[in-house]
This record gives sequence, C-alpha cells and structure tokens, in this order.
Amino acid sequence: MGFEGAELAVVPLDAEHAKDAVVTGAKAANLAHAAVAGLPVLPGFVLVPADRAPWAVTGEDAVRTAWRALAGPDERPLVVRSSSAHEETEDSSMSGRFESLLDVRGWEEFTIAVQIVLDSAGRLRPLRPRQEIPDGDAMAVLVQPMLQSAVGGVMFGADPVEGRTDRILVSAVPGGPHQLVDGSTQGARYQLTRLARLARTDPAEARGHRLLSHRRQVRLVDLAKKTERAFGGPQDMEFGFDADGKLWLFQARPITAMAARPLPGVLQALEEGLWVTLMSHGLTLGAAPWRQLRKLLVVTTVGGRAAADLRLLGAIPSAPRSWTSSTRHRGPAGRARHGGSGGCVPPCRCRPST
Repeated sequence: MGFEGAELAVVPLDAEHAKDAVVTGAKAANLAHAAVAGLPVLPGFVLVPADRAPWAVTGEDAVRTAWRALAGPDERPLVVRSSSAHEETEDSSMSGRFESLLDVRGWEEFTIAVQIVLDSAGRLRPLRPRQEIPDGDAMAVLVQPMLQSAVGGVMFGADPVEGRTDRILVSAVPGGPHQLVDGSTQGARYQLTRLARLARTDPAEARGHRLLSHRRQVRLVDLAKKTERAFGGPQDMEFGFDADGKLWLFQARPITAMAARPLPGVLQALEEGLWVTLMSHGLTLGAAPWRQLRKLLVVTTVGGRAAADLRLLGAIPSAPRSWTSSTRHRGPAGRARHGGSGGCVPPCRCRPST
C-alpha cells in the first residue's frame, strides 16, 4: 500500500461528523455542509487520522471498501484532494498550498495519491516569518469522483473588488475549473445581476454563441444565492456542468481579500483587482516618493501576468536621462501607462527622446 491504512478512518461526506472542520478539514467540511443543505455536491468520503474519528470505521479494509464503492466495478477515475483545517477559511493563507490529484485510476494509484496528499502537509513552508505551520496530523484527504465537465469555472457570489453585493462574477472555460485555478487558461468573464441579467462580458460574445447560455447563467445565479444562504454570506465557488447539463458545486469558501487564491501564473480578471492592488500597496511602502508613485503604476498585469516596476522599487538603477517622462504609451494589455523615467514594464516599445 502507498499509506498506512490502519491509521486512517473513513468518514462519508454526507455524515453529520463530516461538517466538522476539526475532523475533516475546511474543504471537506464546507462540501459536507453544502450537501446537507441540498446543494449539488458529488458523493465522496474523507480519510482522517483514526484518533480524530473514534466512531468511524478504520483500517485498510475500510478504506478499500469505501474506494470500491465510489469507483464502482469499472473503477472510474477519482479526485484525491487535500482538506486541511488550516485552509479554505476566512483568514487562512494556506489555500491551495497542499496537493490535489485528478484522474486517479485503480487501487494502487489511489493509495499513492493519498500518500502524496498526506506528505504535502510536511513539505509546507511558512509564507511569513513566525507563521504557525500545521503538522501532518492536521491533514485529511477528500475523495470524490472525477467529473468530466463540459463547462466549468469559478464564481464569486459578490464583487469583492468593488464591494458590490448586487453583482455575481463568473469566469468559465470549456472543461474543468482547474484550468482557471492553476492559471493555465483565461476564461470568458461574465458580470451578472442577482436577477441573472448579463451586465457585462469579456471578451464580447455573440448572443447565440456564449459559453454560458442564458439558462446556464440563471442556474449559476440560483446556485450562488443558495450557497450564500447555506453559509451565511457570499462564497467563492468552483463549479462544473456535466455532459448532461447538470450543474455541480466542487468547492465553496468565504470571500475575503486575504482568502483569495494563491497567485497563479496567469491572473483571471476576477482576481486582478484583489492581487494587483494588494501587491502594489505592499511593495511601495518606502520604495519611492509618493508623488512619483501616484503617477506611475508599480504593479500591473501584462497578458494576465503580474509585473512590477523594479526601478521604482529600487531593485535596479534608474534609466538613462535620455528616456523622458514625456514618452508614454499603453502596454500590450491596453491598461497601463508607462513613463520613460523607468516606469516601463517589459515588453516596452518606448523610444529614447531625440
């Protein structure tokens, strides 16, 4: 086996105890809470240290039985995910920092995946000095079927950038939401009212060729409102529509600026306002005169990737005098204004003054 099954207990996701984050970790507990509230959550189970769930069945036979029941006779692929009591909370910075594995097939591959998730807790390093790091005993393992989504995405039950609770923000892609979460793909972005009216979309889509049809938009808004009622506030959610058009909730967590996803390779439009503003504020403290910082952006995005002006931050020498602040242009993203006094973010096409 890839792990010591005798040390693990099996907690069904629909069990009452599964709603306790101390037992199953915040991610699994949130899904258990959503399932009890009648939200569309896939079935599954959670593997936890045996001493944390003395009332649950334990050992290799119990784990194998739970795996066989979920995988079925055809051994359908599963998702094996971390669920720590320290992640997916309102004030946690651990979100997304543990391992999760998709498309896990067969018993042997499953046992290896479980061990990888458990080991990921021990490899964690603090984000800040003196930050408390959870030990491996704080980790649980959430197991669910691997759903092949026709359309998936990320949804905010409110606009966390503008502080508007009358807007619901959605970013969607063909396939699963993991493409958005890991930053590998930029999705189609929708701003919806709480009456499921489309306020804005980016990029523009023809009415009959939208990735999210009006019917899908209505169902997402309904899910956002039901999830908000279940948890007592708007949530940051991951979702997927299966091949039959059924909508599933994969994950829900509180919306706060500090609970935003870890910075991926490519920022989604829903996340730019959260990350860029916070990074710019943090990096500019004491970096340059405030009059200069007020005119030039220290942190911006280029092609969805965060970019910082190293000259303003004092990391590299100032530009030659022949580059003047009168030379300005809009960068590739069409957002940032760059100045010749070193306020340029590569790739920059500014030309020296003559």
